Amino acid sequence: MRSLLLVCASAALYAASFPPLALGVLAWVALVPLFHAIVSVRPRHAALLGATWGLGIAIGVGLWFPGMLASYFEQPPIVGWAGFLAVGLGLSGVYYAAFGAWLSWVGRRGAVAPLVVAAGWGACEFARARLFVGNPWVLAGYSQVHFAPLVQIADATGPYGPGMLVAAVNAVIAGVFAARLRGPRPLRSVAGVVAVLAFALVYGEWRLAQHFGDGEAVHVAVVQGAIERGFRWRPEYRDVSLGRYRELTERAAAASPDLVLWPENAVDFYLQEGSPERRAVLDEARELGVDLVLGGPHYSFEAAQTRYHISVFLVREGRIAARYDKLHLLPLAEENLPGALWQRKTAYTPGRAPALLDTDVGRLGAFVCFEAMYPELVRRFALAGADVLANLSNDAWFGAEAPARHHLDIASFRAIENRRYLVRAASTGFSAVIDPWGRLTEISRFGTPDVLTASVRRCSGSTPYQRWGDAAAWLAVAAALGQMTKRRNQRRET
Repeated sequence: MRSLLLVCASAALYAASFPPLALGVLAWVALVPLFHAIVSVRPRHAALLGATWGLGIAIGVGLWFPGMLASYFEQPPIVGWAGFLAVGLGLSGVYYAAFGAWLSWVGRRGAVAPLVVAAGWGACEFARARLFVGNPWVLAGYSQVHFAPLVQIADATGPYGPGMLVAAVNAVIAGVFAARLRGPRPLRSVAGVVAVLAFALVYGEWRLAQHFGDGEAVHVAVVQGAIERGFRWRPEYRDVSLGRYRELTERAAAASPDLVLWPENAVDFYLQEGSPERRAVLDEARELGVDLVLGGPHYSFEAAQTRYHISVFLVREGRIAARYDKLHLLPLAEENLPGALWQRKTAYTPGRAPALLDTDVGRLGAFVCFEAMYPELVRRFALAGADVLANLSNDAWFGAEAPARHHLDIASFRAIENRRYLVRAASTGFSAVIDPWGRLTEISRFGTPDVLTASVRRCSGSTPYQRWGDAAAWLAVAAALGQMTKRRNQRRET
């Protein structure tokens, strides 16, 4: 019971580190009760505690999720809650169960250094973000998005580096209460954490003092239509929705932007088909004399069948000049999973490559909605030559402000990792313009129609993360597995 209470307290503190409270400082102590509880019990019990913690943080940050599921799939609330619990355990709990079993197992065979605990934590988060469908929501590093000097190391480590630093400090504090977390040489272990943290902060200050950007500033405008969910995909409201985007775009044109962005699903009709709505969109871009980037559906014919795509279009001079098809589709909501009980009648097909859009502001890497949660995917746009990033998103389905804010926080890391300006156009917010240091230069109001205008610069430089990818996370995996091998060999020798 004592261990369970510690785990619940830890989950509550960790959840409070993220929106809506966003008390990032709590993350530096939130894991202390969890680590203490895990090393106090046997591995199988530690696995149960880890699973409980994973489900606990899912509840703490995701009370909006059951309602979203029920609304999106048009199911009763109980189905939404059942799906939420399944996701909480399957995409969160099982990974922390594995971490708990690992930490308990190595801890019972000798004291574990804080940096080793941090490696195990990094391996756990990396697995959670990459395996199966991937669940990178509320990784520890994202809680520090406002701690600018610390998060600059993301341009070398991705989000896993800041998260491992948070875990290392928690392990040091937990070692005050649990001897198994002090390492074989406690003073040296603490000094190691202090040195690594100091290096990260010095590196961050150095990066913050650097300049990123090539050439003159160019101007962008973001249009946030905030179309009510009940009006979307209903033909009788199509003219109203499109009219709002056109009105806001004409307001944005007063700032003479080089590029205007509308969010994902800004249009709910096929731009490839001749229609009054298509002509209105193309004429709008031509009359204003700007490049227009917007999200909408698309279809193609392949192998005697119709394939549907979630796409981003570049409209230039009254024509569709380029298109990108979403690569990473959302399971069940956008694509079917083999063997799943629920299947879409018409599933989408993923795109083949991170196609860039050649706009007046530069080569635009425009990814869609929750693709922003995957650093390895956004990295592909930078490697392909994107010198400005864009994220077109439909956050209306969240139905709440807190997850929309966290989605923005996650996207901010993609700007740091690639040292690119990132322009985010969200349907209901938060739309924003993010600089290469992850700072918000402009942010919209949530849930209301809004227009943002800002200046950005093309950036063509390379970062360690672009060159090495998730090498830091793979090193953490190797360190965690190596620790298990070392402890097993030591036990055989004794």
